[in-house]
Amino acid sequence: MPEPFRSHLQVLYKTLKNADFESYLVGGSVRDLCMGKVPKEYDLTTSARPEDIKKLFRHVIETGIQHGTVTVVMEKVNYEITTFRIDKDYTDGRRPDHVEFGSSLSEDLKRRDFTMNALALNLETDELIDEHEGQVDIRKKLIRTIGDPVKRFSEDGLRPVRAMRFASVLDFSIEPNTRKAIEITKQITAKISVERLQEEITKSFLGPKPSEMLKLLLEEGTLSLFFPNFLSESHTPQNKSLLALDSVPKENSGFILGMWIFAIFPLANPTECEEFLKKLKFSNQLIKDALFFFSTCQDLMKPLPLEDYDIRKRFLAPIAKHINTKKMEPNEVFAGLKVVISKLNDKEGIPWFEKLFTIWQSKPPLLLSELALNGKDIETLFPSLPKQKYGELLQFLLEMVWKDPINNQIATLTEHSAYFVSKL
Repeated sequence: MPEPFRSHLQVLYKTLKNADFESYLVGGSVRDLCMGKVPKEYDLTTSARPEDIKKLFRHVIETGIQHGTVTVVMEKVNYEITTFRIDKDYTDGRRPDHVEFGSSLSEDLKRRDFTMNALALNLETDELIDEHEGQVDIRKKLIRTIGDPVKRFSEDGLRPVRAMRFASVLDFSIEPNTRKAIEITKQITAKISVERLQEEITKSFLGPKPSEMLKLLLEEGTLSLFFPNFLSESHTPQNKSLLALDSVPKENSGFILGMWIFAIFPLANPTECEEFLKKLKFSNQLIKDALFFFSTCQDLMKPLPLEDYDIRKRFLAPIAKHINTKKMEPNEVFAGLKVVISKLNDKEGIPWFEKLFTIWQSKPPLLLSELALNGKDIETLFPSLPKQKYGELLQFLLEMVWKDPINNQIATLTEHSAYFVSKL
């Protein structure tokens, strides 16, 4: 466990212990440690009540105090601390009707969703507490509910979606009885908000196989449950589209979302995809980014024998504009596109893409901002030209440069400008 987390956790543990309270590291952080991973966050469970924790620590945020959870901040690092709990009946398929504070760690672990998440670590002795064979399931790479999966999924409709997401980000399988329960409790899952569904989908993008969650969502009919007008229950993506999705650079969320929607609707028009993504509550900016990559991949799937002019205008100029606007690293974008196209086209599209990339590497001027003449130059050279015509003239010059980049010289563009003005 790296610093400063180890030191912080020791302070939290000792402070609670000195006040006669138990505390344990619990949940996903312990699971990750068992898998040899460095956790991104650390949660504790304790016998202390929220009001006790607030008295013991200086900087405490009441993040979920109604559920017994507060956040202690240490050197700008957040640690969620939750009182031992017993969740009572669930009647809305999402949250317990009321929460009772428990008196033991065992009671708290029993209420958790999956065996792999019901692990606790004693921070004084480093003893691993595993009352539900979570380590066995981690070794088997299995996602299994604690107790009857139908009962556990009926309590909280988000749990089946979390199971799919964990299968994706951990590269685990869902235990057969647990998977059967996803179908049985589908109408409970239908009660969760679209926002929560989208959050789980977005989290899957950071894992090694976002395709796995998408495949499960489609196979189990979960997406069609929320969007019956867009999807049938039998909707099946092509394997090569799923491989392409998994190959996208993880740091580019717009690219991943674009390929995610491409895997579902490879032949759809962008307007339909935009409507679908809006219903999934993705942000307008992310949707715009995703649709750019979606449309680009659709176009690149058509290896037409285009002239260099068409490549510069139809493909490279829009890519350059997007890269410039988003301040992306061009080589990373092209490397990502190259891998994606190779997956989608079974390598048939590579010669076509290589030609496109070769032209890009020659650094042709593609945008208005790259022209050798700008608006101020036009004003000086053609003072009588109405300013509302400047944009039209610059676009005319850009066309000339797309046709032959050698035209991007002041003298040549001035000559073309004079011709344009003479025709007005």
